[in-house]
Amino acid sequence: MAEDISFIVSDRSFEKFGMTLILGTTGDAMDVKMNFFFTFWGLHLLRKKFKPKAAGMFTAMKGMAAMMFRKKLAKFGMEDPWAMIKEAVENGNIKLYPCQMTMDLMGIKREEMWDFVEDPIGAAGFLEISANAKIVSL
Repeated sequence: MAEDISFIVSDRSFEKFGMTLILGTTGDAMDVKMNFFFTFWGLHLLRKKFKPKAAGMFTAMKGMAAMMFRKKLAKFGMEDPWAMIKEAVENGNIKLYPCQMTMDLMGIKREEMWDFVEDPIGAAGFLEISANAKIVSL
């Protein structure tokens, strides 16, 4: 397995959030260093007030599907997915990077994001920290 793995998250769906959660917490448990670069619509996942919705459904059903999935996660002991991600960040194994250019384009402020998110970086910064990592697009 690669020493480091970097992920590009460019979608704001509940499924992408779930992938980030599972991969991040599993990587933390395996002591794998992981970088997540949130760009374009994926950047919204880092906002405190954002609630991801399920993809591929009628708008009215998306929120309900995500809520039902959260209840299923709770049965597996995953009451607060963000608390799990925060713990992995605090353990030092995963880092969450917002894209500075996307923040500027969308008018998103750093204060809108979770406190455990890294300072924003650009594409060049992401490529620099990923120089020795395998890169995966989610």
